[in-house]
Amino acid sequence: MNKRTFATAAAALSLVLAACTPPNENPSDLKVDTATQFQAPTSSARPTLDTANLPGVIDCVGTPDYEPTTLSLACAGNNDRLFNIDWETWTEESATGIASRETNTCDPTCADGTFETTRNVEVELSAPIQGPNGLVFTALTVDGEPIVI
Repeated sequence: MNKRTFATAAAALSLVLAACTPPNENPSDLKVDTATQFQAPTSSARPTLDTANLPGVIDCVGTPDYEPTTLSLACAGNNDRLFNIDWETWTEESATGIASRETNTCDPTCADGTFETTRNVEVELSAPIQGPNGLVFTALTVDGEPIVI
C-alpha cells in the first residue's frame, strides 16, 4: 500500500469512526435530568476536635498533642511505637483508638534487632491531670497492658 492510499484509507476510517456513537447513547437534547442536587460537605465527616477543655498527650517531651497519629512507647531508643492511630473517642476522661504497633526484637541487640508489626492493637489514654502545659493524660494501655508514659 502506497502512502497516498494509506492516508486516504486512514482519513476515511477516521470519518467513519467520528460519525459512530456508542450503543444506547441518546443525543444530548434527548437526555433526561435524573440526578438530584448534591452539595459537597464543607468539612470532613469527622467533627473538629474542640481541645479547649480536653486533655492532650505528651509524646516523650514537648507540649500536649490531640489525636496524634503516632506515639513512642520507648522514648530513649524508639524501639517500640504506635503508628496509624485511628482515635475513636477523645473525651475529658479518656481517649480510645486502634493502631499498629512496631516493636524491635532487640535480638541479639537493639541495634541489630528486627522490627515486628502488630496490627489492630487497642489503645487507651486515661487519668488526666493538670500539668504546666495544660491538661494531659498520664496513663496509657495497649491491649490492656499498662505502658509508662
